[in-house]
Amino acid sequence: MRIAQILPRLLLFSTILGTAGLLQAAPGFTFKRGVNISHWLSQNNATLKYADPAWFNESDITWIAAQGFDHIRLAVDVRLCLAADGSLDPVKLKPVDDTIAWAKAKGLGLVFDAHFLPGADFNTVGRDSRVYTDAALTEKVAGVWRQLAKRYAGEGDWLRFEILNEPVADENKQLNPFQHRMLAAIRESNPTRIVYLTSNKWGQFASVPDVELPADRNIALTIHNYEPFVFTHQRASWGGFDDKMPAVMFPGVVPDLTDHVAKDNDLLKRKGEALTVAKVDEAFAKVEAWVQKTRPGLEVYVGEFGVYRVADADSMRNWIYTIRHNCEKRGWGWAVWDYKGGFAVRGQNGQGTPILDGLFKVPAAMAP
Repeated sequence: MRIAQILPRLLLFSTILGTAGLLQAAPGFTFKRGVNISHWLSQNNATLKYADPAWFNESDITWIAAQGFDHIRLAVDVRLCLAADGSLDPVKLKPVDDTIAWAKAKGLGLVFDAHFLPGADFNTVGRDSRVYTDAALTEKVAGVWRQLAKRYAGEGDWLRFEILNEPVADENKQLNPFQHRMLAAIRESNPTRIVYLTSNKWGQFASVPDVELPADRNIALTIHNYEPFVFTHQRASWGGFDDKMPAVMFPGVVPDLTDHVAKDNDLLKRKGEALTVAKVDEAFAKVEAWVQKTRPGLEVYVGEFGVYRVADADSMRNWIYTIRHNCEKRGWGWAVWDYKGGFAVRGQNGQGTPILDGLFKVPAAMAP
C-alpha cells in the first residue's frame, strides 16, 4: 500500500483514539501568571502555623487554577525543613511534595521559593546576611540545596527552583559568588531545570545591573516590585507607617506624612511628588535595556508585587494592572503577592478581591 493511502488512515485512527481519550497531550506548564502562597510554609506565627490545612490545601489549588493562573510560587522557609544534623526533614517537606502533586494535577507549574535559608533572612528585625561572607556557611547551604535538588530531580518541567528570596547582602557584588555556588550544587542532579537568580537588596530593580549571570542556558532572572512603596505599603507598620497616615492613591501624589513616619524618613521631603504610571514604565524599561545589553532573550520573572489591603480599591486595580501590563508586553512572567494574606487576591469571603480584578481585567482608568 502506498504512503499516500496509509497516511489518511493513520490520521483517522489517531483522531479516533484522541476522541476516545486514549491519546492525551501532556499539559504545557507555563510560568506567566502566578500567585504566591504565603504564610503556609514560611513566615508562620501562633495563628498561622506551619502547613496548617485550614489555611491552604488542595481545594485552594482548584480555586487558583479556575481564576486563570498558570502557576504558584510556594514560599518555603528551608530552615524549618532541616533536621539537627543538617539533613532534610521528610515530615516538613511532605506539604511541599503534596503541593507539587496538587498543582501538577491541575496543570499548574510550581516555583519552589527558598524564602529563607540558613544565614539568610531579609527581615528588618532579625536580618541575617552571614551566608554571603562566611565560606563555611556558604558550603553548608550549598549542601542543603544539593539535597533539595536531588530529592526533586525526578520532577518534570512543572517544577522550578528559586535559589533565594530577597537576598540582602551588604554589597551587591557579594551575592554573585553565593548564587553561582548554589547553582553549581543544583546542577549536580538537575542539569537542565530552570533556576531563578535574583538581584540584591530584596530583588529590587535598581540592583539588577550588578547581577553577574553565569554561562548557563537554563537560568532566569527574578525581581520584585513594590514601588511606589508609600502606596503599596501604606499604613503597614512593618513598612514604617502608622495606621493613621493619609490615604495614598495611584495615580496620585505623596501626601504630607509629618507625624506618620520617622523624622529621618525620606518621604517627608517628597511631599507632593507625583506617583505615575510613567514612572513605573520607566523602571521596567531600564531592566529591559539591561537584559537586551547583557543577555538578549533572558527570561525575566517579576516574582512578587502587591498592594496592602487598606489601599483604595480602584487604586489597587490601577497599580496591579500597570505592573501586569508592563510584564506582559515584554513577555515577562509574574506572580502576585499573595493568595490569602494581607495582599490577597482571595478575600476572607472566598471571593476575588480588587487585586484579582487588576490581574485579569482592564480597569476603567487604564483603558486605552
